Amino acid sequence: MKRSTSILLALAALGCDGPRQVPTTIVVNVSPARVWYHTGQLIELDADVRDSARDDVPGVVVVWTVEPEGAATLGATPTDPRDATYTLVREGLVSFTACTVPRDELETELCDTVRVRVDDGSPTLELEQPRPGQELDDPAGIVVRGSVADRSMARVYVDGMSAAVDEMGRFEATIPASFGVNHVVVSATDGLTETAELELDVLWAPEYLPALGADGTPHLSLDDGLSLWLGQDFFDDRAALDTSTRPIMTRDLADVLTLVITSLDVRSFVPDPVIDNPGTFVLRVTDATVAEPQVEIDVTGEGAELFVRLGRVTIQTSGFLMIEGTSLPLTGTVRGSAVAFAPLIIRKEAEDAPLVVELGTLVVGLESLQGEFASEETAAVFRLAEGILRSTLEATLVDALEDTLAASVPMVLGDALGAIDTALAMQSIPLDSAPFPPVTITIDGRIRRLDSTFRRDLVATLRTDVGTTSASVHPGSLGVPRTTTLPPLPFVNQGSLQLGVRLELLNGLLHSLWASGLLDIDATALLPSGVSGLVSSARLVGRMQPVLRPGRPAEDDALVLSIGQLELELTFMGEPVRFGMSLEAGVDIDLASSRLAIDLAETPRLRIWTLQAPSNPRLLTPSTVETLLLDLWPDLRASITGGLAFDLPIPAIGDLGGIAPDLAGLTLALDRDAPLRYRRGVLVLGAQLTGRLP
Repeated sequence: MKRSTSILLALAALGCDGPRQVPTTIVVNVSPARVWYHTGQLIELDADVRDSARDDVPGVVVVWTVEPEGAATLGATPTDPRDATYTLVREGLVSFTACTVPRDELETELCDTVRVRVDDGSPTLELEQPRPGQELDDPAGIVVRGSVADRSMARVYVDGMSAAVDEMGRFEATIPASFGVNHVVVSATDGLTETAELELDVLWAPEYLPALGADGTPHLSLDDGLSLWLGQDFFDDRAALDTSTRPIMTRDLADVLTLVITSLDVRSFVPDPVIDNPGTFVLRVTDATVAEPQVEIDVTGEGAELFVRLGRVTIQTSGFLMIEGTSLPLTGTVRGSAVAFAPLIIRKEAEDAPLVVELGTLVVGLESLQGEFASEETAAVFRLAEGILRSTLEATLVDALEDTLAASVPMVLGDALGAIDTALAMQSIPLDSAPFPPVTITIDGRIRRLDSTFRRDLVATLRTDVGTTSASVHPGSLGVPRTTTLPPLPFVNQGSLQLGVRLELLNGLLHSLWASGLLDIDATALLPSGVSGLVSSARLVGRMQPVLRPGRPAEDDALVLSIGQLELELTFMGEPVRFGMSLEAGVDIDLASSRLAIDLAETPRLRIWTLQAPSNPRLLTPSTVETLLLDLWPDLRASITGGLAFDLPIPAIGDLGGIAPDLAGLTLALDRDAPLRYRRGVLVLGAQLTGRLP
């Protein structure tokens, strides 16, 4: 019976127009086709129903369901029963399912589902820490903590590293930190909408040195801000001085002393007359010269040792000597050679005491002495070793040489080393580079400790203070970043002179400039002409102190200046707009006329990001901000280089013309002779002190 019924139904289905179409597939389509949709949006759905021949089956009734319930509201009934319209009302994943309604036993229910993502925008990011421009010293690195708000699942990345997000949307990540400015990028994405992103700069260092004076002005004091390494070659490189050409060039203190001794008026140290006993003995020295001196200086544990050989000593004599009733004329020439030795004591009792260079007991010995007199009888008397003429001349010559060396050696060494002690004392450097505010930098420093190693080096360590006379506008700063707490071992036992400058000293100067408001300026008048008519006010604010840091492996510069979290605050077409900026520039340090000179790259490397976007971003772009910053760079560069330039504690010689007129034209110049090196927080500059006598 059932079989007969099925046959009848099949026959009925054929009808007059041929076999009836039986649905075999259903596919749901959504229009408009998008990756994501927003609430309130109207979408159209249609169910494409086809038979086994892949032909469309019209007139099939379709039932639509929505999951989750209430995520969309059904619109007006369409003409085609296979279609539907819905308005999206809830964010998240929404499923629309269409199922056919069988018309008889030949048809079965067919269903298909389409899912759409409903999202009203990018995830909302909020950072609890760090704050833009914050100073950090956590040894673990930079801890980034915040929350993300989004109805769908959002992923958070901190500097490209995935951060776990809990059910409340909170996240935390710790990223590695490098000394100096660190740029942090936090992004959140739901995979559909635009990625939300926050950028900021923070300053990280292992520790900070307090840099606020009791009077509220920026002030940093370092026990070892500067150190000067004077190698054995600075005192004596053992190379003979060449005086045969002009100009004469000296390369060590021994050379300078050689010139001094050669040029000294030894006659002025001889009494006139030497002996005045009328009727018995009258001796005059009408002229006295020394030539071919050889000076050797060795560093010792207490200072230095001085050895001088006078290769040719010549004195002219006159007078007479009565011997057994015979008057012997003393007109003649005495020639010889001599040597002298003395310890040099170099000491400084206290930081506020003067540096003292003392010549210890000077021992002078005559190597040889020959006399040529007009009278043979006088020459014979002179040859008597115990004779009064010879002993008197020997004693006179020794005394003159002692007085000559005693008058010149301590002066030369005292000037050279004393200049180290006083070069930094109470320096005041005014800076006035508009549009940046005027600042007066103060620098003070004295030798705090002297250390010497036998025949190797003498090291002077200087206490240095830097600051300004302006009240600090950043009194809450942690201070000056310090790279390392390891004891400095910056010098190598080579060369003549090396200057060690702690990086904290230069960063202390930068901190003082920043704390005095250097990076807080009205930039309205500096805006490019293309936007100046749309901007009613502009201000540049430096949230973070500039920092000098050592170059990193991928960088060519030994030293880099970083200025982070510069913020440009604008009123643009009546609305607030803010951009964040950072810049880096390569740094070189040179010596010019005993002055530390800092040079910055002509063009800095820039990074610009948006903090508060304008409603029409096409009118004010990051490239506009870049133009402004590049226009400001020459003035900022001049202010920074001026603030980091100061006279160095370099050895110097005073007025040699006062004791040796022929040396009045001697000048000393300090030239860098080795590349800048960075070792354990200290910048090391190798130099050569060269004298020039026209």
